[in-house]
Amino acid sequence: MENASDAGRQIQSVARSIEILLLLRKHDGATITDLASEVDLTPGTVHTHLSTLRECGLVVREPKGQYSLSLEFITMGEHVRNGSALFKAGREIVDKLSMMSGETVHLITENNGAEVILWEAFGQNAVGTEFYIYNRERPNRHLHYSASGKAMLAYLDPNRVDEIVDEQGLIRQTPQTITDRQELDRQLQTIRDRGFALNDEEGVSGIRAVGAPIFDPNGDVIGAISLSAPAAKMSDDLFRETVPDIIIQSANLIEVNLQGVLIE
Repeated sequence: MENASDAGRQIQSVARSIEILLLLRKHDGATITDLASEVDLTPGTVHTHLSTLRECGLVVREPKGQYSLSLEFITMGEHVRNGSALFKAGREIVDKLSMMSGETVHLITENNGAEVILWEAFGQNAVGTEFYIYNRERPNRHLHYSASGKAMLAYLDPNRVDEIVDEQGLIRQTPQTITDRQELDRQLQTIRDRGFALNDEEGVSGIRAVGAPIFDPNGDVIGAISLSAPAAKMSDDLFRETVPDIIIQSANLIEVNLQGVLIE
């Protein structure tokens, strides 16, 4: 029978294995020596962790002795995403809006204070697709410089917003990024007043976006949808009037779909 100290050591061991997995993701693979120096463990202990992870199918050993994450994480991620009620309710609407507008449309949610893209679609006129695909893999996509992220922040509990800002910070992505907390709070109030969020080249220079929050049947914000396009193509009228109306309608349709998904 295990005692409390045994249980503590086992939990610590799991935490170390997870730390190693996160480092493999961060560095796109690493050697035992590199990992040992970062996690402050002996190479032998790191090897034991990696051997266990290999047996579980989570890590692979490359020919030159480097270890990498296995493709098993693809199936895990697909499983988690496909089970999301928001994904089920919003995927088709994202595809249709992208096809209709010809631009880029995102469906996002928040996880551990960061933005997670559940689905994205690129219309025939979409630009920056390679950047968006690369950006999808980033572990910490800040909420404060995207239209969809700000749309969520505006309706989260204020204490939760404080936690996110304290943990993630307000890093600068472009010269237009909001890095002042008071200015962010003013924008979040404006978003609540009008029901949509604007991103005026705050995340990527030359790109404008409009986002709207998505609420569950209890009235809690669970995600957001946004449409992005080059600033040169999205005039002020489109940016501040036409696209917001379309985005709000799309968010409302997802909310209707969500009720049906949750009943299933």
